[in-house]
Amino acid sequence: MRMTTLTEYTPLPGELVEFRAPDATLAAAASAPVHPAPPSHLQENHLRRRLANTVAGNPQAPWLGVHFDLPGRPDVNALAGALAAWVRRHPTLLTWFAPRDGGFRRHALAPETVRFKPVRLGAEVSGQDVRDHLRARVVPATDPTAWPPLLAAAVLRPTSSTLVLAVDHAHTDGLSLQYFYDELRSCYAAELAGTTADLPEAGSYVDFCRLDRARAARIDATSPEVARWADFLSGGRPADPVDLGTEPGRMYPSAAFDVEVLTAAEADAFARGCRAAGAGFSAGVLAALALCHHRLGGQETYRALTVVHTRDEPRWERAHGWFVNAVPVRFPVGERPFTELAATAQEAFGQARELSAVTPMRLMELLPRLPGLQLDVSQTLPLVSYIDFRHAPGSREWAARDAGFLLGEGRVQGLHLWVNRLWDRTYLRIEHPGTPLAAAGARRLADGVREVMREAAGVAAQEAPV
Repeated sequence: MRMTTLTEYTPLPGELVEFRAPDATLAAAASAPVHPAPPSHLQENHLRRRLANTVAGNPQAPWLGVHFDLPGRPDVNALAGALAAWVRRHPTLLTWFAPRDGGFRRHALAPETVRFKPVRLGAEVSGQDVRDHLRARVVPATDPTAWPPLLAAAVLRPTSSTLVLAVDHAHTDGLSLQYFYDELRSCYAAELAGTTADLPEAGSYVDFCRLDRARAARIDATSPEVARWADFLSGGRPADPVDLGTEPGRMYPSAAFDVEVLTAAEADAFARGCRAAGAGFSAGVLAALALCHHRLGGQETYRALTVVHTRDEPRWERAHGWFVNAVPVRFPVGERPFTELAATAQEAFGQARELSAVTPMRLMELLPRLPGLQLDVSQTLPLVSYIDFRHAPGSREWAARDAGFLLGEGRVQGLHLWVNRLWDRTYLRIEHPGTPLAAAGARRLADGVREVMREAAGVAAQEAPV
């Protein structure tokens, strides 16, 4: 799936329909009882940031979304029923949070009360007007302190229609959203047939939140994981490999772009080269970035946060929720062969993975405030994410159905990178501060990463047995 900022998203014109909860469901949600499961550390931090930004009037992008096309003009009542069935499938989507006693209390709606209805908003709406409507609606409509924490809409046309979903980040992540295409279509087909969707069992992120808090409580300031985090953070914010034209400590409106770095064949060759070095694809990505940081910025040690999933049990595989953490990765670089550096990166990545149970929020509870770092260190340190989306059901159809991720307008201090592997290509997306120097520097970095990864893929292809 391509990642697109909502400001750049323009679907084809058509009839705009939004799926909203009826008054009876909203009333049931407003009076929903307290649920004993606390918010996870990520959820609590997210809620605090969202409320603070709302009070301060700061622009924010606290949601994630997807869009894809459906053939023909779907039955909107069946789509509304399918959306309700999908929400009932994932318990976190049945909950909302109320500020209470300096924290947040979770409330849970009974699944059987969930309903949605189609609301027609215009028979002939331009793509630009659809985008403007979504931009105005999506942040208030995905409020996690009310229910529902999501917005769903469709643009109906005779030959193909577009479905859009946005969910507050407290309840979702990229790996969760990769399943929505397959699950919603299954629920829609079941609604038309009057049956129940045949989908794998999904665990509950609400249950995971209980475990997250229990595990975090067992970690104290003397734990070795905390010492390793503290050692990493003591180095402060790593220098950027290129000039961003920014002031230290200041957040800037973000800009982003993506570039193709590998074709499908080149990605296969790159993966073979990484395996030959005893490394995975993700470690290869880190090695390529480290080489570029060394060549562009003269950095002898690569330091960044990398995103890892926390789905550490089979029951979480199809669960919808925020199953990620950012962990610190650090290793020496130098002008070494790529395969040697990939092996070093793999070792560093494995060590970082051991820290996945320690969220930055729990860390900051245990350590004195470190100078120069905000509470959410993932906003102030370079962030790198790699996901192979080929494992998602229905992913071979994404390109034909114009499936993609939607993102909001955010603010950043440095560079954040996503490398996503699809069936037909692997692409790099870089989010950077919206300054001319940052835009030019990010392009130089992207070109360097593409060159290193293609060179590694070419070498691996040449060395592969015939």
